[in-house]
Amino acid sequence: MLDIIPIIVFIGVVFLIIRQPRLKIPGTNRHILLDYGYAPLLGIIILLVTLNMPPSLILTGLVGTSQIHPYEILILFFSLAYICISIDQTGFFRYLALLAAKKSGSSGKKLFFYFFALSSILTTFTSNDIVILTITPIILYFTKYTKINPVPYLFGEFFAANIWSIALYVGNPTNIIVAQAYNLTFLGYSQWVLLPTVVAGVTCYFLLYLLFRKDISKPLTPPDINPKSALNDKPGAFFGLIMLGSCLLLLSIAPTFNLNMGLITLIFAIIMLGRDILKDLISHRRDPAIQRFNGTTANLTRMPWKIAPFVICMFVLVQVLEYSGWIDLFASSMSGATNTIGLVATIFFVGFFASLACNVLNNQPMTILFTKMLQNSAFVAPALLVQGSMFALIMGSNFGANFTLIGALAGIMWSNISNGNGNRITYKQFAKVGFKVMPLVVAVACLVLAIEFLIGM
Repeated sequence: MLDIIPIIVFIGVVFLIIRQPRLKIPGTNRHILLDYGYAPLLGIIILLVTLNMPPSLILTGLVGTSQIHPYEILILFFSLAYICISIDQTGFFRYLALLAAKKSGSSGKKLFFYFFALSSILTTFTSNDIVILTITPIILYFTKYTKINPVPYLFGEFFAANIWSIALYVGNPTNIIVAQAYNLTFLGYSQWVLLPTVVAGVTCYFLLYLLFRKDISKPLTPPDINPKSALNDKPGAFFGLIMLGSCLLLLSIAPTFNLNMGLITLIFAIIMLGRDILKDLISHRRDPAIQRFNGTTANLTRMPWKIAPFVICMFVLVQVLEYSGWIDLFASSMSGATNTIGLVATIFFVGFFASLACNVLNNQPMTILFTKMLQNSAFVAPALLVQGSMFALIMGSNFGANFTLIGALAGIMWSNISNGNGNRITYKQFAKVGFKVMPLVVAVACLVLAIEFLIGM
């Protein structure tokens, strides 16, 4: 009989990640936010105290298994994140956003298109988290200044970020988790998901356009802002873009020369860090009033460090489920279902199931759990069906963020930024838009992926 405690703890941890309660520290007036950085750690402590996991699994959480290496996932994610944050610190992304706003003139429709397109392009070459952290405040500022409803533009940016993040290996940590587990190359990954991403992105744009057409049809008075004023470090922006472009280029040819992708991104991040430190030292020497390492410290402060304990601890918790036999049960059940319905239906089943499961488990725990299920010995299926399930899982892990605010950490960040600026978007309001738009988006993406597999056969 399976031990019930590990699955209860896992569900409890996911619940805490979604709810993020504040707990008062006994004997003090201080509170601790039990968010995604602390909840998984609490779950591991409970399992250790109740003797429901061996301590050796903690090391496995960092080192990983033969298929998934959490430390490599984190190196890739944080290295690329620092490069993008450093570029953002130069004002380049703000410059692009203001340029898009200026080009739209007095047309709300053009403004909607430009923000959607900008979010799509930036997400493709950076990551969805970077776009949300960077573009969301700009949209809120611009719409407040012009006194127009920010909701359509916020939804356009957020939905675009979580769809176009599928296109490249590094667009979302969930992509990296699955791609690494199956030893996918940078180009080998994109050749399957690029077309479904494009079709999903275009479909999403037109659905959102129809949904918000009344709001975005209203004319606006564009502010007299020079976009170039946002660009405070042109040499830094140029240097950063060269680094980012070179990094992505090397990632694309890494398998040809047997290069480690984590090492590639780490080297470029160290170069960016070195450049930032040197710039800070020069600025401090010129003006001692400027704090030493001011810019570098600002960049490092903006890094989403809590992702590290979150990914490692969630990987440990999934390992505990595997250790206690739950993954075997889940994998066997999924194997029976997918073998019965065939390849095309499996792509749709996994795509929708993963998308909706994100809103119960959050996308990163869901991706780790589902990846372990697909790689479990109890999941017995033809290679083509496994491959179709794998790419459908990748798409679902990104699409899921657009159904409800709790589908991904990105939704929590986006909501906090919006609420902090006086634009509260409720769970119900978000879900109402998500369930109107995303089912068709998921369906067309799964259809394109299925056609790719049928043609490939």
